Amino acid sequence: MTYTSFEFFIIYFGATYILYTILPKKAKWCALLAGSLIFYLIAAGGHIEFLLISAIIVWAVGMLIQKFNDSFAKKKKLVPKEERKKLKNKYKNYKLITLTVGVISNIAFLLVLKYANFFGSTINTLFSADIPTLSIVQPLGLSFYTLQAISYITDVYRGRYKACKNPLKITLYLSFMLTIIEGPIARYDQLGTQLGEGKTFNFKDLVFGAQLVVWGLFKKIVIADRAAEFVNNVFDEAKFDNGIIVLAAILFYTLQLYCDFSGIMDVVMGLGEMMGIQLPENFSRPFFAKSINEFWQRWHITLGGWLRDYIFYPISLSKPFMKLTKNARKKFNPYYANLIPTAVALFFVWFANGMWHGAAWKYIVYGLYYYALMMLGLFAEPLSAKFCEKLKINRKSKVFALFQMIRTFVIVNIGMLIFRADSLKTVGVAIKAIFTSLNFSALAVGSKNGLGLDLRDYALLVLGAILIFGVSLAQEKGIHIRERISRLPFIVKFIIYMLSIFIVIILGAYGEHYGVADLLYANF
Repeated sequence: MTYTSFEFFIIYFGATYILYTILPKKAKWCALLAGSLIFYLIAAGGHIEFLLISAIIVWAVGMLIQKFNDSFAKKKKLVPKEERKKLKNKYKNYKLITLTVGVISNIAFLLVLKYANFFGSTINTLFSADIPTLSIVQPLGLSFYTLQAISYITDVYRGRYKACKNPLKITLYLSFMLTIIEGPIARYDQLGTQLGEGKTFNFKDLVFGAQLVVWGLFKKIVIADRAAEFVNNVFDEAKFDNGIIVLAAILFYTLQLYCDFSGIMDVVMGLGEMMGIQLPENFSRPFFAKSINEFWQRWHITLGGWLRDYIFYPISLSKPFMKLTKNARKKFNPYYANLIPTAVALFFVWFANGMWHGAAWKYIVYGLYYYALMMLGLFAEPLSAKFCEKLKINRKSKVFALFQMIRTFVIVNIGMLIFRADSLKTVGVAIKAIFTSLNFSALAVGSKNGLGLDLRDYALLVLGAILIFGVSLAQEKGIHIRERISRLPFIVKFIIYMLSIFIVIILGAYGEHYGVADLLYANF
């Protein structure tokens, strides 16, 4: 079951949308819950038990923390001022213990259901043990709803909002059909409150949402699924004897992953907008980034935000790290004194980033690859600034900005190779081919080269990439394309809408000449 299937649009979302539109405002969330649970049951093959257990735990933990908050608020008014601090610490400990139980419970599910066999195989390799491989069905959306669950109870603990009293609304927040498979990883105050409020029908939301859906389908079905043919033929068949083929496969995979993931985000955000529900943005034109740090502020934004707020800040603001910062300031200049504790905290962020993406060492290396390069850039920044000053290089010029974007793009593509390759050994073989064997004739159009694409496919990929770049450039300059389209004469808008729909239908990469392209991030 995917967000691009006919069944999803007509049966699941279509039926849910109609019910959501016609039901009274107070009952609209019931339509979302029913639709989401039915969708999850079908898509997950009936394995809904772990999602429901997580929802119950999250609701109970949230309610208990809220009870402690309310009790402290009442009792602090009844005790002398000098005893309030003691009372506050008492309830803070109660809340911390409850939060810890909630977080550990959810992480335990994640570790067992997603990583048990990875840990077992690693131990077997390192210590010649004989831990058997477990037959475990990983719940659909486990990596996504687990992070949402942890963010919810943590934010209740921090007092950002009060706990939701209705366990069914917590279940809806975790299982919402538009976010359960690939995200975005939304906080409760971003999504949960909207789901419970119920939005009234708005024609502008319907039209604007539909525009975004079609654009997302274009990126996913026309571009990503077509690029997948080339990429899969190279990586699955280990065709690494020609560096040109490897380079093309890496570039096509970068295009595929971006259009697949951001395309699906456009689809779900558009469907949400049709119902008046605003999902958090997950992509913001990442290939205009001038550094690795900026790239990850633009790519998978909600994951980066989660790692920042629930791993980086708690670690960097903890007492041991505050002490580390204080000691570092006595021994180093202010820049490096602040950077050293940050570097330690960021290690856990990037390790978690890699682990979240998959139960394999290549994903851990993928996260640490970006960590190492980011640290190299931060520690070398003073030297870089002096170097550019000495050579009179204007770091604020457009030429230097272009250089930064190209440099970041190259770094990201190497990261994409690590991400896509079957193993770290494959990464080494692929890189070796790039520097030792270059044969441009291998890219010649035709079925005999075994790459799965013909001239029409190549042309569509190039033109599609140009179109996506053009739209991104316009958005980067602050041009609101959908707003501009809405101001056009009706007949012009109608032609644009119909043309867009027919392009997706006619040029989509499906049928006997193409394989089935699953949602890439649904696997994580």
